[in-house]
Amino acid sequence: MIGNIRTAGLTILSLALGLVANAANPAPAGAGGGVSAPQVLKADTLTKQQFEQQLKRLPDNAVIESKGQRMTKAQIRALAAQKGQANQAKAQAALSQANAAFEERRAQLEQQHQAKLQADNAKAMAEFTRQSQAGGPAASLQLEAIQEEAAQLCERSRRASPAEQAQIEQRAAQLLQQLQQMGR
Repeated sequence: MIGNIRTAGLTILSLALGLVANAANPAPAGAGGGVSAPQVLKADTLTKQQFEQQLKRLPDNAVIESKGQRMTKAQIRALAAQKGQANQAKAQAALSQANAAFEERRAQLEQQHQAKLQADNAKAMAEFTRQSQAGGPAASLQLEAIQEEAAQLCERSRRASPAEQAQIEQRAAQLLQQLQQMGR
């Protein structure tokens, strides 16, 4: 009998401790004794900073409601990664197009430059040929001699003294007169 009294006392004691423990930690609202429903974070009621802070604390299965749509944190993260990849692909495509357009324009400008150089060279050669044929072979030889002497005078003038400079300038003037007489 004493054993039964002891057992009854222990049972009452454990029941009382269980009630005290339940009073200290009440069950969440809406819990039907089983697993509680995930908490819904309403993003529309928070500032951006508050939302970011709350989002960091939430587990991946937390439900977030924004503008009437509900998604889990994992779904939002996957959607953001997908959009990031799409934006990166768009940027790469735009960069490729810009590079192609740049190379095409550069090639066009190079072609225009080469065409202008060839036209200028052709014009200069035609003028040289015309002038050399106008004076005959003797005039061409005289022109070559004047050009050669002018190059020598130019070279000498770089290291000449002031007295020699005067002589070089005098001879250059004579060569210029000869060219003018030839019609050059």
